Amino acid sequence: MSDPSPLERILQSLGLEGFPSLERIAQSMDPIAWTLVLLLLGAVLMAVYFSLSTRYAFARLDEVEATPELLLFRLKQDPAQMTPQSILNRLGGEATLELLEFGDQMTTTSWRFQWSAIREELLRLLSRQDAFGPIHVLGRYYQSTDSGEQDSLRIRRTALIHKLGQRRYLEPGADGSPAQLRLHRHPAEQIGEVGFDGPTIWIDEGQEIGDPNGPLVEMDVVDFATVEDATVRMRIQRTPSAGGGFVLRLEKRRKIWVVVSEAIEWTL
Repeated sequence: MSDPSPLERILQSLGLEGFPSLERIAQSMDPIAWTLVLLLLGAVLMAVYFSLSTRYAFARLDEVEATPELLLFRLKQDPAQMTPQSILNRLGGEATLELLEFGDQMTTTSWRFQWSAIREELLRLLSRQDAFGPIHVLGRYYQSTDSGEQDSLRIRRTALIHKLGQRRYLEPGADGSPAQLRLHRHPAEQIGEVGFDGPTIWIDEGQEIGDPNGPLVEMDVVDFATVEDATVRMRIQRTPSAGGGFVLRLEKRRKIWVVVSEAIEWTL
């Protein structure tokens, strides 16, 4: 009697010595059984192939998406595909500035609807950092990096861009009347350019002025608590029944004025 094969010894150790041999199993199979076996083997091989190829494809895709250039391109198509914190972490300061500037130039309703909250959060996240990079990015975005300008003028421009974006534009009234900017000034404040897209009127203390004919952006005198801490009140009246009042607090960091908090006083 021949010695048992390794497979037979394994079956005996498991108490399965009565299990039929592979030869007997093969002899008992009919064409249908062989077909099923071949189909099963084909399915297993296909599953292994697709599993490996898919994992490779996703690895390549993740590698490409990790580049800030392609990520910035995708965010310009749909800024809502990532959280603001993830955008800042993945893009860095320079690319985030490019996204902010790009977003402010878009005028479609669908874009502005999803962009507004993302932009506000990006600015808030940048303002929470006191490092040179984020502060310099904010200064360039607010277009107020010239330390030779009067502080009140830089604060007004910063507040205006913070609320309206770099275009500093408010839609005209239903009758086509353009939006107007009114700036209440301290007697010692210099009159300068803040870049509003529309008529700009500087109002001296005690000066009488009539009601606006269309939408209105109004800014009070800048209130300095210290040389590096200031508050300014703004009123944005889009229509007679839609508008709001806001209080913006700014701090001077590394010679750049940054909006550090914003409160809503009233809304219509």
